[in-house]
Amino acid sequence: MIVREFLKTATATLKAAEIEGAQTDAEILLANVLGKDRAWLLAHDDAELDSEQVKAANTLLKKRVRRIPMSYVLGMREFAGLEFKIDERALTPRVETETIVAEVTKRAPQGARVLDIGTGSGAMAIALKHLRPDLQVVASEVSPEALELARENATNLLKSDKAIMFIQSDLFENIKDTFDIIVANLPYVTREMELMPEVQNEPDVALFGGADDGLDLYRKFFSELPDFIHAKSQVWTESDPWQQNDLIELAKTCELNKIFQDYFILGFEK
Repeated sequence: MIVREFLKTATATLKAAEIEGAQTDAEILLANVLGKDRAWLLAHDDAELDSEQVKAANTLLKKRVRRIPMSYVLGMREFAGLEFKIDERALTPRVETETIVAEVTKRAPQGARVLDIGTGSGAMAIALKHLRPDLQVVASEVSPEALELARENATNLLKSDKAIMFIQSDLFENIKDTFDIIVANLPYVTREMELMPEVQNEPDVALFGGADDGLDLYRKFFSELPDFIHAKSQVWTESDPWQQNDLIELAKTCELNKIFQDYFILGFEK
């Protein structure tokens, strides 16, 4: 089988599974198996695939047909220019979350103490430490499995899991001291929301934030927050746009004023 034939068959298979971007996904899967980029595939669409390559590509294809997120199928996800190991232990880092990394990188004072609450795969904490080595970064996570993944990513990407202090904690439960910047991408999905099948394959603990408006964890977060910020602290959150007005009101109870608002991201400052 040649590249062109595999891509044609794989694209048809993914389309039959009602997967948007079927051709792109087919190209990504095969490129991953071959260790090439998609441009190479297009330039070498008559290249012969051996039986092991076809078998490996079909194994990934079958996973994708089951609507397993592409990051889990490939075992990785690019975030803020870094290649993170990703699997079922943690939520796939979203492109939108890179906005928080970009804003904090620009706004953080030299040597600032940063806390990433609910770090998951470690994406924000590790990206911030990579881009701003001067930052003192603490990352917390309630799930021991996700925390293990975050440590693995720190070791791979920062060459040490000691570059960041990792703490298992339910929100602020095991956190001490105050911070210049706190970032939090907490679960904010409700059970009533219509989710893509791929999202339904991600960990419940990283998705669902309450039965009514999805903000139960954020309410607890803001109720505990005052003990961990000071007069000039910044707080950055992520949520659905329709939840942002409620988050702004919660922030006001902590004497935080909005300094940034994007489609999914809110930034606050004392």
